[in-house]
Amino acid sequence: MTQVLQPPPLKDPRLIALYGYWLGKCAGRLMPARADLLPEEMKPWLGNLMLIDVTPDGDYVYRLYGTRFVEQFGVEMTGKTIKVLASAQADAIRSEYDMVRRARAPHARSYTASFDVFLHGPIDKVELVRTWERLVLPLARAQENVVEMLLIGAYQQET
Repeated sequence: MTQVLQPPPLKDPRLIALYGYWLGKCAGRLMPARADLLPEEMKPWLGNLMLIDVTPDGDYVYRLYGTRFVEQFGVEMTGKTIKVLASAQADAIRSEYDMVRRARAPHARSYTASFDVFLHGPIDKVELVRTWERLVLPLARAQENVVEMLLIGAYQQET
């Protein structure tokens, strides 16, 4: 049965293209599996992607944390759970990821927040206000409609 999705409200052409790629990989299913995504096809987005494992207990662990995020925020999150984030941030992200997992459908949002940006190491930081647009895409366990991973693309927006 083919699912008819309402496209998420995206403005950034890179995220629109990522959504189109994901949608093409659905191939009539609710969502593609991680194995359907080919790294060589994802090169345009790689530095701005996160891949999140959904653990059996419902936690979220960063499998891939894009290089642009490491550069921007000065921290590598690969292998870490969202529990290491500040509690308000972790709660907001968990709520968003839970919603995508339950709906088994993409979610997009733009948000403006203050970020600690590390300029030259862990003690040389400044707080900057930035606007980002992000797209959260569910990925299924092979041949099932259970979300086992989330693919997230995010881009800082010009103000």
